[in-house]
Amino acid sequence: MGRRADKRASAWAVSAAALLLAGTVSAGETAAQERREGQWLTVGVGAGFDQVACQVCASDFKSGLAGLVRFGGTLSPRLLIGVEVDGWTRRDEEVRQYLGSLGPVLLWYADATARFHVKLGAGAVGFRASQEGEALTAVAFGVNAGLGYDHPITGSLSVTPFANLVLAPFATLKLDGEEAVSGATLGLVQAGLGITWH
Repeated sequence: MGRRADKRASAWAVSAAALLLAGTVSAGETAAQERREGQWLTVGVGAGFDQVACQVCASDFKSGLAGLVRFGGTLSPRLLIGVEVDGWTRRDEEVRQYLGSLGPVLLWYADATARFHVKLGAGAVGFRASQEGEALTAVAFGVNAGLGYDHPITGSLSVTPFANLVLAPFATLKLDGEEAVSGATLGLVQAGLGITWH
């Protein structure tokens, strides 16, 4: 039941983001620089695909529900700085899994009126899988890269389709706090739809 719900939520989120992105590409140009000043906040939800790769891991991608919260300030009309939290979760029979990241990010726009942006950041990446009282965990340094598109709705509100990649290549997996596997890679790919307040 939980697995089917995760798949339905993931499919809905990807479809909605794709449809909105297709519609916004053909929208008329409006001045965007007035919306890129001061503080800002983005909240988004979508589909995510997690992978934990190591010598003894299955290493397959697993779908689930994903989301992000990102906030910060404006360095210039072309460059924003902030902090981002990304998350992913999945329940498969008796196993509940989580993967998330936290760290600073930069968002770059090609010019002051551009809506499309490129994101780059780094920070902590964490993973947890629990079943019947046992927990497999990992925390490692990773990078965060992504793309997005701000479609203005009002002077201070935009709809933002996004796609992100989180990757931590040197993680150590621990079983109930004891080291189990070193040299693991934690990965998360997510796509979804966000709301941005400027």
